[in-house]
Amino acid sequence: MQHEEPGIGRLIARIRQGIYNYVARQLKDKDLDVGQFFFLRFILKNEGATQEEIVRNLLLDKATVSKGIKRLMQLGYVSRTINPNDKREFKVYATEKAGAFAGELDAIYKEVYDKLHTNLNKEEVAQLQSLLKMIYMNFE
Repeated sequence: MQHEEPGIGRLIARIRQGIYNYVARQLKDKDLDVGQFFFLRFILKNEGATQEEIVRNLLLDKATVSKGIKRLMQLGYVSRTINPNDKREFKVYATEKAGAFAGELDAIYKEVYDKLHTNLNKEEVAQLQSLLKMIYMNFE
């Protein structure tokens, strides 16, 4: 039987699962799940971001972001206020509880980042990002 290399889709799926499993292990004793981890880290780095900005930056749909923010609010990690410049949208802010957890979130994120970049130089990382973005845009 001939050995066949896994396709692009399979590799992307396995990388995503690897990231998910790694972060889930790091959060096993916390009240956050993997999706909330990425939301909260983005909000901590982008205080006052609107839900639309979160959608665009995390490449997620509006319903997913809305549910994620609602859950983070229930857990006491974020709060929302009406945007004074546009009453139709909310700005999202991290709470003190989130701030106290920020260092740990950053450490987990750095570990994942380092795993993704191991054995790649800056040019290879840039090329990979460019190629993945082109593939992503095929589905937009």
